[in-house]
Amino acid sequence: MRRLQQILLVTSVALLVTGCVSQRTVDGKNQPAQKFNTQEAASTRLALGLQYLQSGNYQQARANLERAREYTPNNPAVLTGLAFYYQRVKEYQSAERYYRQAIDLQPTNGDTYNNLGALLCSIGRYDEADRYFQQALQIPDYIKVASTYENAARCAAKAGKMQQSDQYFRRAMNHSAGSSSILESYAAVLLEQQRTEKAAQVLRQRANLPQLSAQYLWLEIQLAKQQNNKVRQISFAELLLSRFPNSRQAREYQAQTSEPNS
Repeated sequence: MRRLQQILLVTSVALLVTGCVSQRTVDGKNQPAQKFNTQEAASTRLALGLQYLQSGNYQQARANLERAREYTPNNPAVLTGLAFYYQRVKEYQSAERYYRQAIDLQPTNGDTYNNLGALLCSIGRYDEADRYFQQALQIPDYIKVASTYENAARCAAKAGKMQQSDQYFRRAMNHSAGSSSILESYAAVLLEQQRTEKAAQVLRQRANLPQLSAQYLWLEIQLAKQQNNKVRQISFAELLLSRFPNSRQAREYQAQTSEPNS
């Protein structure tokens, strides 16, 4: 769902003022100090809060996000930041409430519908989630169509709606030709469903793309297991361990092969 991308704005605010005050300059003249800008201060606090959230410092994340809300209580971006925070700490009712507040204030922001859909899907409210994905897709200038179709496809798969999931994945690929991540996502779902032949077809498409990834190699290993092809499994495992030795997938493979009867 599905990623936080933030830029840390490094800003030092020594004194918060609410109006114009006088200050003495070097040449002895009085000039008005710069008026405190609540919008800029909120943006800075929001960026800091999201950066802390990304690094796992939840206490500082919440402190900065709450301060951002104090500065601009009706700022949809700040409310979405708070929704991210509560989603991360698994307080899903609070996360949902903030997403809905953000939508009320900015009903043409497709990202918020998509994010709320992803949240609802994660807690098993699949039909509601699909409605919010569809609302995002209906916004005329919404550009993240492929990723929303991918989210909708994964959610449909979780709901056991295989045909709908396939349809959404096809649309995601239509809107993002040559996307390795979408092909990998689709293959992962197919392998989970034990649809080995279809997974092999999707991974053949992925194999034609230029850049390897740890996830692609991991999926090839899982496919080889389902096909009971030991030679192919070992070949892709060796490639995974040599090219991506520190990846999560490499660690998971090593953990599996160290288990008895693996």
